[in-house]
Amino acid sequence: MSNITQPQNIRIENVSLNFGSTEVLKGVNLDIEAGEFFAFLGPSGSGKSTLLRAVAGFGPTHGGRILIGDQDVTHLPPWKRKVGMVFQNYALWPHMTVRKKRCVWSGTDESIK
Repeated sequence: MSNITQPQNIRIENVSLNFGSTEVLKGVNLDIEAGEFFAFLGPSGSGKSTLLRAVAGFGPTHGGRILIGDQDVTHLPPWKRKVGMVFQNYALWPHMTVRKKRCVWSGTDESIK
């Protein structure tokens, strides 16, 4: 893999994953532009962390491709993808609402309605 020094696009093409008979990811398609700020939002168990783990190389996929830039990294180990991931903690700042947490991360004033 080349030495990535600039942000790269991420393309997820038809990614699927099953745990036994449970379909966790079903034909996921997503394009993330270089430098784009994005977030996966959804209920517990909807596959958000599973998809991020697959992009970072910490989890398997059973179908589809993951491209960083123009390189297919689907079968590369994590250390060759140059992707970082912060694992979630549902109790992070438990005293704050989701709105207040979003304001902290976006740098906006939490009083904005």
